[in-house]
Formats: sequence, structure tokens, C-alpha cells
Amino acid sequence: MTTAERDPAVLDGPPRAPAWKVQIARTSLMALAATFELTSRHVPAMQEEIADWEDGRRVGIGVLPLGPFITIAKEGNRLKYLGKGLRNAGVSILFKNLDSALLIFTGQLGAPQAVAENRVCVHGNNYHAMQVTRAMAIVQTYLFPGLILNKTFKRPPRLNVRQLGTKALVMGMLTPRLIANAFVK
Repeated sequence: MTTAERDPAVLDGPPRAPAWKVQIARTSLMALAATFELTSRHVPAMQEEIADWEDGRRVGIGVLPLGPFITIAKEGNRLKYLGKGLRNAGVSILFKNLDSALLIFTGQLGAPQAVAENRVCVHGNNYHAMQVTRAMAIVQTYLFPGLILNKTFKRPPRLNVRQLGTKALVMGMLTPRLIANAFVK
């Protein structure tokens, strides 16, 4: 008789997260990847942020301990979604647990605040990780509505008319990009 058979409170391996939480995280990471791609094409602030990144830089973002994970890379002057999983990422931003990740993904907490509250682990160069955190803040600006931004940012970004138009463009292109990325392994 195994320990688990004698005591149902003892589990073999790490406890599994509820499937609905994992699905929210998976979908949110896909939306994050798509928004990274779109903002790198259409948002001057993102283009400035990634201008100094070396070509080929890979960034992994995910949730510990079991995932999900995504990898994006700089190709030319844009960011490209490479697929699910950590694929030779030079720097990885890993949320310490699913609940911490969901706070970011559902717009309850901003990326800089998550870093300040020690909700993430960084693997790789800290300078590069801070660049990714700034880029993630730009992504959140164009992904979330103003009401959420007022809650997640200490000083919410004020978008001018042109930036609001760009935000509408990014939001309009998000669903087609999500569909296209769904076929990337």
C-alpha cells in the first residue's frame, strides 16, 4: 500500500492547478505574445525600447513550476512569437506561481509592481530583464482598457489621440494575430 493510498492528503508529485486557471494563463500568454508582436510594429515607444536589443534576442515568459511558457525573439526591428515553451531564451521572466501570473494577466497588477513585489524570477541578464519589464508595461498599455490601467499603474499612461488610434488598431488586429499564433507550435 502506497502512502497516497493510506493518506489521501499525500500527493505524488507537485499539486496540479485547476484546469481553468491554466487555460486562462495559456490564453493570456498568447494574447501577450500577439500584443508584443503588434506593438513592435505599430507603437513608437516599443520600437524605441527594443531598438538597442541585439537581433535574435530571445525572451521567455511563463509560469512556474509547470508552465505554460512562451518565447518571443527580436527579428530585425520587430518582435516575433516563436511558440509555446522556453526555446533557448537568453532571459526568462517566470512568475513564481499561477496565482501571481493571473494577477498580471487579468489586469489586477502591473508588470513593474509584480517585479517590485518579488512575484517573478528572472533567469539571465538583469539589465535585459528590466528592458523586458519596460516592454511588458508598454504591452499592457495597449492591451488593457484605461479603467484597468488606472488600477495597475502607479501613474497610468496618458495616451494622446494618435496613441489612442494606435491602441484601437492593435486591439482590432489582436484576434487575427491570436488565430495566426494558435498554429505556431
